[in-house]
Amino acid sequence: MPLEIAMIFELGPDDEGCIGGGVELHAINLAKELVKQGHEVTYITGAIPNSKKEALIEGVKIKRIDFGGIIRRSYNPQQLNFSRQFSFLLKSLFFRSRKGREQSFDICHGHIYSAGIAARIIGKRNKAKIINTIHGSYYKYWNQILPNKFKACFYRKMERFLAPFLVKKSEVQIHTDYDFAETVKDWVKPKYKKRIITILNGVDIGKFSPDVTPNSSISKETGPIIMTSRRLVAKNGVICLVQSFKKVVEKHPNTILFIIGDGPEREKIQNEINKLKLHKNARLIGMVPNDEIPSYLSKADIVAVPSIVEASSISVLEAMAMKKPVVASDIPGIREITKFGENCVLVPPMNPSELANGINGLLESESRRKELGKLGYEEVLENYTWEKKAKEIEQVYYSAIES
Repeated sequence: MPLEIAMIFELGPDDEGCIGGGVELHAINLAKELVKQGHEVTYITGAIPNSKKEALIEGVKIKRIDFGGIIRRSYNPQQLNFSRQFSFLLKSLFFRSRKGREQSFDICHGHIYSAGIAARIIGKRNKAKIINTIHGSYYKYWNQILPNKFKACFYRKMERFLAPFLVKKSEVQIHTDYDFAETVKDWVKPKYKKRIITILNGVDIGKFSPDVTPNSSISKETGPIIMTSRRLVAKNGVICLVQSFKKVVEKHPNTILFIIGDGPEREKIQNEINKLKLHKNARLIGMVPNDEIPSYLSKADIVAVPSIVEASSISVLEAMAMKKPVVASDIPGIREITKFGENCVLVPPMNPSELANGINGLLESESRRKELGKLGYEEVLENYTWEKKAKEIEQVYYSAIES
């Protein structure tokens, strides 16, 4: 039975399909795959400068809402801010489609907290079933990520309240990692525990493929290439990668580090590059549209994912889908998709010395790089394609409707 599905998140693709971060990448890839499976999907998101109110991307209807221009003006593809979240939530109270009439949805699927509440509001009027996805959590890590202890405490309390609140207000709460799912189960009464499930992230294997042609701008590089594609925020640990790279260059002077992404830590990272005199070996590329990232990764010898906290890492899955060996932080969301390090090199988070050792070890063993690339690729094909993930989530929808 085909379903009418509302996919809801404050950030989404622009008219060209460009994406800023992992949550909206998850949401749009899921939406596209559900369309392929015969469903009608409307992606309700916030207004974006220079993009239309409505668009159609690979069969997914995009509807961008605004609230007095605030949502449009607050757009930042690298970071979801409070004014956008709050305005989006207010606008959801008055959401209409189809020439002012209520649109009928079978499923309202909200991503993270505020969009989860928006899904509840829109779904309640439609008598739709409510699904909420939590894309990992910083709950255990706020004190590491934020220097302001008051803010860290505030965010911890908000997560402690909102996660179980949305369990109660949704038919199902999906988590993209097991670690936080178990934490939330401890926060709710026994009768709600069965509503909490885990479905790990997926990757677009049509886009992220070993056969992608390398980007011409980096094809001329002759030394080994270490690459990371991350938002430049504290939780992604890129500063640690830069610090580790000093030790890498000492052993392998021709190695080049490519940092793809942008964000509030860019200046800090550039200063660290200058301080360590790595300007000849490190390249800050800036933000690259998601469609172009495979052409960069295609040239990488090793992909580094030095995060402090991560759900089931899309960056790791993208690298594995391209047969690239990965050196990554030994944290729950990465362990879960790499068979606890069978398919990659895991190192302690925020430890530049151990990260450098992991990178150097792979640089010195071509056979090990090929072995990890092959193992990771096979794991992705078996368990992490979007076709498989969408079918898992489709079953969640049908079960919710039947309950």
